[in-house]
Amino acid sequence: MKESKYLNDLIEALTILPGVGKKSAQRMAYILLRMSKDKTINLANKLSKIITDVSSCNICGIYLDNEDAILQKNSDKHLCIGAGRDESKICVTESPADIYIIENSTDYNGDYFSLTGNLSPLDGRGPSEIGIIRLEERLKKNNISELILATSTTVEGEATAHYIQQLASKHNIKVSRIAFGIPLNGELGYLDSDTISHAFNERKEL
Repeated sequence: MKESKYLNDLIEALTILPGVGKKSAQRMAYILLRMSKDKTINLANKLSKIITDVSSCNICGIYLDNEDAILQKNSDKHLCIGAGRDESKICVTESPADIYIIENSTDYNGDYFSLTGNLSPLDGRGPSEIGIIRLEERLKKNNISELILATSTTVEGEATAHYIQQLASKHNIKVSRIAFGIPLNGELGYLDSDTISHAFNERKEL
């Protein structure tokens, strides 16, 4: 049976998205075909815009429109976070998305730095590839009192946190790690052994 090459190309392209397999990609592609042309073209234009008109902040790494990224690059101050924040503290995350989650979920009032992933030598991601070299430049230039590590508890996340901890120790900077473990209102019977073990090992004196 004949098939559309362009449709199959779209399905294949959609599978690069995290968590999207062949069947999910097929559903997305057919939904796009059923949508009005105006909506599909609008979506295509939005995708094009984030490629051509969005850049990363050269200080913290969050995504900005190009004009704002240029303003930041030419400024001595960190414009992303605004005034009145404690710039001696930096929270280090794995992605810009994590910054927004922390900002919207906590009363943290310091600065941020987003990596572009975790260390993974097998995948070709070393310190320079994920932004650790840029982080070290900030540690050298600024009067930083504390690094707060908000990387994940995966093997790669733990390795990244350990690497940054060693880096900070060379500059005599205090390092802390956000807590992981039992969620609020959680019951032990519903948790996996790794979560319980991590929570137990990270216990604090009352």
